[in-house]
Amino acid sequence: MKRAVLSGLAIAATASLVLSGCTSGSTDNSGQEKSKGATSESEVLTSYNPQPASNLQQGGKLTLPIVEIPDQLNPLQGNASLYTSKIAWFYQPQLSFNDPKGNITYNPDFLADVKQTTVGGKTQVTYDINPKAKWNDGQDIDWTAFRDTWNALNGKNKEYVVGSSDGYSSITSVKKGKDAKQAVITFEGPFVYWKSLFSSLVNPHIAKADAFNKAYVSKLHPEWGAGPYTISKFDAKGGTVSYKPNPNWWGAKPHLDELTFVQMESSASLNAFKNGQIDAVQAANAEELAQVKSVKGTELRRGTTTSNNLLVFNSTSPQLKDPAVRKALMEGIDRSQLAKITFQGLGYTEPLPGSFLLFPFQKGYQDTFGKLVKFDAATAKKDLDAAGWKVGSDGVRAKDGKKLELTFPTIGDSSTVKARATAIAQMMKNIGIKLDIESRPSADFNKVFTKRAFDIFGMGFISSDPNGMLYICQMYCSDSSLNVSRSVPKSMDKEVKAVTNLPTLDEQITAGNKVELEAMKTYGIMPLHNGPTIWAVKKGLANYGSAQFYGSYGVIGPPQLVGWQKK
Repeated sequence: MKRAVLSGLAIAATASLVLSGCTSGSTDNSGQEKSKGATSESEVLTSYNPQPASNLQQGGKLTLPIVEIPDQLNPLQGNASLYTSKIAWFYQPQLSFNDPKGNITYNPDFLADVKQTTVGGKTQVTYDINPKAKWNDGQDIDWTAFRDTWNALNGKNKEYVVGSSDGYSSITSVKKGKDAKQAVITFEGPFVYWKSLFSSLVNPHIAKADAFNKAYVSKLHPEWGAGPYTISKFDAKGGTVSYKPNPNWWGAKPHLDELTFVQMESSASLNAFKNGQIDAVQAANAEELAQVKSVKGTELRRGTTTSNNLLVFNSTSPQLKDPAVRKALMEGIDRSQLAKITFQGLGYTEPLPGSFLLFPFQKGYQDTFGKLVKFDAATAKKDLDAAGWKVGSDGVRAKDGKKLELTFPTIGDSSTVKARATAIAQMMKNIGIKLDIESRPSADFNKVFTKRAFDIFGMGFISSDPNGMLYICQMYCSDSSLNVSRSVPKSMDKEVKAVTNLPTLDEQITAGNKVELEAMKTYGIMPLHNGPTIWAVKKGLANYGSAQFYGSYGVIGPPQLVGWQKK
């Protein structure tokens, strides 16, 4: 996994990121902890039943839903999704983990020691690899895995399709240390975010670009993995991925005998949970929460989720090439009304988000979007008139013989997603735009996203790294695979990339906020909400649920610690 999944790695359809709200002090929040530093409007909560290995029973099965089994199953490849990372978590190397606040600790199963020094004004990091660490096919995990990861992710060779080169592009060399089990990483200058890199590694079999891009398409390669579990069954058509304890694993023994992901739409997963077929499910709205909260033996785990949910406006669409038109559309959308739809019946409110780099509870956050766009339908109409789009007899605007008719695909069968899409269509109608809603199954997400098969699209990102400025290029560089709006021009790339090379965090935050303001003036993406999340789980499930930066995939920390608590 990448330390930040603000990337193609973590792109999930809004359907799966319609994040449900929380009620402070509710009696059904088992193990909920409130982190310090939270604001009254946006409380930082965790709830995941943290348990040490000594409190877990050995054995047992765990079955979990997954919205899709993506075509691309290499989690570092740019067309991968959040679900790719979920699948990879249990059988691929995880070199580091976060705590709920985002503090990074290293996994001793893979790294014996990590040291950072400054040499000639340059940040240098030395990784001592655990002598026992091997890939499942018997090859040593050595310094060349760090070199190959850097080569794939640094952005120099465009044949590698990656979600981001952030951080890796600032490295000047990866060299062998005192022996093959030591990697020495040197940056081009001081680098603040070195801990966020190399959280996972490229296997030698996919070191070349062609294999990196294609070897994992509709295939899993357990022999190229290394973790407490390995794949026991993979059926993409049947929608099943199962794991068993890895006989080649050298670390602490995993606790489950079997773990299975089953592909399901959200409505199916709710029914499966009620019927006892799966052991955990996300409740995305009040209706779904009502279905699961009364299931016998159920525990609700609520917590803030480090997510950004947004609307993307395709600047390559003929009707949306003019930034003035894109701005007018945004002015015609009432985000507060969409938030009410999303959080209806959950007793939860939050300020409208204004940044894709930092969350409202973080130091340095600014409401950048709020400085540029205010909901005002009258202003939106005036701006569309000025751009030459005049209202016709049918109420739909037209220019040069073309109507302002746009497509809006929705993903999955969530009732909230449908209600929100209907509301957006009505808002567009109010300013003279015809919005055609296209319902697509969850499995179509990557097709819609990678092919930019939309005019407007609702989607979301989850971040497992608090260092948002490190990923500014992922959001705003012109060649980023994440930047599907394509509204930010290539002329801004130098300014965007310069942010992460500034020597202090404070300087990066100041510069990053200025860059984001300029990028948002291209009117390509519109923040909708952040929101918390609710997991309904069977009582006794340990180290699984909502834990902010610690648990962006539901899975919390070391995979071998997911299991059932002793009775």
